[in-house]
Amino acid sequence: GPENRSIFLGMNIADPELKFSDVKGKNPFADLKVRQAMNMAIDRAAIRKVVMADQSIPSGSIIPPFVNGYTKELDAIPARDIAKAKALMTEAGYGQGFAVTMHCPNDRYLNDEKICQAVVGMLARVGVKVNLMAQPKAQYFGKVLKAGGYQTSFYLLGWTPGTFDSHNVLHDIEGCRDNPQSSRGESNLGNYCNKKHDELTDKVLVENDKAKRDQLIKEAFQITTSEYGYIPLHQQALAWGVSKKVKLSQRADNSVLLYWARKE
Repeated sequence: GPENRSIFLGMNIADPELKFSDVKGKNPFADLKVRQAMNMAIDRAAIRKVVMADQSIPSGSIIPPFVNGYTKELDAIPARDIAKAKALMTEAGYGQGFAVTMHCPNDRYLNDEKICQAVVGMLARVGVKVNLMAQPKAQYFGKVLKAGGYQTSFYLLGWTPGTFDSHNVLHDIEGCRDNPQSSRGESNLGNYCNKKHDELTDKVLVENDKAKRDQLIKEAFQITTSEYGYIPLHQQALAWGVSKKVKLSQRADNSVLLYWARKE
């Protein structure tokens, strides 16, 4: 069945110059057209078929359908269009391409390193030359998370909203991390920031009317989607072996709760 975990790519959008790139004096990821081109270059269907053996659900959103606040409208998978992506790169001033290091775990998510290898080949077609640095999760997270100083320019990450609510993603992944006194954006490795988005997120936290709250969530996600703040790839699938003698309801967050199991 589907897992409550989304796999996506993130980029350092905020720094004036990328630490791990051959571009000096500016940040290519700060350009919306570059982010849009990269999003269009990813073949999610190919990743599902070749890398994931059909055990994933390609996505245009970084929340799965069963998370509160999900809207199908914002889960549209962008059409892969290499010609248009190359044109966008040229318009942004990167017609000759650029190089960047991609940090990726190799033992944290299903086929994580293989996904990154596939992404390397796909982005090469639009001129983004990715130098892949795949590491065991201890080294990877020690570098890219807050404790390591967010030392990454481009990365793959998986996220599970344990609350099964969109606020978790809006606050932790998409929120601005410009206030050191706040926990907002602590897992926002690329330092994406939109203050209007944060205002909506704060309203989501205190709104009790479900219809109004869902509309606020939708507006917040619309901002991130329109700005290509992240590149969603897919939701993982859970694969469990269960005895035919046991009836089990498996939670999408990968937790095994034995009081939901019974012997037939």
